[in-house]
Amino acid sequence: MAVLIMLNQVDPEPLAQHLKTHSDCPEIRIYPDVGNPEDIECVIVWKHDEGVLNDYPNLKLIASYGAGVENILSDPALPEEVPITRFVDDTLSDQMAEFVLGAILNHRLHLTYYREQQAAGQWREREYLKGMNVTILGLGELGSTAARLLDKNGYSVSGWARSDKNIENVTSHKGSEQLHDAVADADYVVCLLPLTLETRGILNKELFSAMKKGAYLINVGRGDHQNEGDLMDALSNGQLSGALLDVFSTEPLPEDHPFWKHPKIHITPHISSPTNRANIAKQFMANYNRLQNGVSLHHQVDIKRSY
Repeated sequence: MAVLIMLNQVDPEPLAQHLKTHSDCPEIRIYPDVGNPEDIECVIVWKHDEGVLNDYPNLKLIASYGAGVENILSDPALPEEVPITRFVDDTLSDQMAEFVLGAILNHRLHLTYYREQQAAGQWREREYLKGMNVTILGLGELGSTAARLLDKNGYSVSGWARSDKNIENVTSHKGSEQLHDAVADADYVVCLLPLTLETRGILNKELFSAMKKGAYLINVGRGDHQNEGDLMDALSNGQLSGALLDVFSTEPLPEDHPFWKHPKIHITPHISSPTNRANIAKQFMANYNRLQNGVSLHHQVDIKRSY
């Protein structure tokens, strides 16, 4: 049996080294050095090319390198009946929560503004922004952890999800009929949704219009959540005061993209919650052993729900 690492835009070697520290680690191969395709029974993937997974007739497990699985599920030639797992890790949740809190504080306290003033040799003061109502779209592992951290730091937190969530001190909204109510009073709207057919393009004109004028958007979910044209319009007409975007439909963001030079957009290069390779290796090996023993897998994806 062999495990194939197939990562686009990510160096596979560090993950391979972490996997090899486990005494029960099988043979590791790194794409495109596949060897005999019949040897491959597990793949660890990130943004793989469509159809390529069908090259492995004995494939028994597809493991996502990250928390998201939309790049796997969007493959129209995905092998049928092969289980898919996603990466779930407390370090991801904690890092994401800190990033969200930091993004809000940066905006409220004008920290980027003062850095720009320093570069220009100017001394100008601004009052701190007082709004502390935050709505988090998506209350899964990442969203619920962010909600709890914001609550501990004095923010009034609401959330929106597909179903009811019971998180202390967090007002929960659910279903499409409550989406606009969820964002109506928010000073900050944070997108931490999984990418599904229902959530693709959810950050659009209708949602922005339902938000209070001058609200601030933070998208740390997926680039395809945002309708770029609607976002640019909402920033231009003042419906949104600004946006921090960590994710984009095309990554890296093309050099000629208008987001780069927009004065109200703060760009970060998809670093809100970096993957911990040692923890990925540990989690994968746990599932590898469960697979060998015929035991149910940790964090297996529900194909119908897309996460």
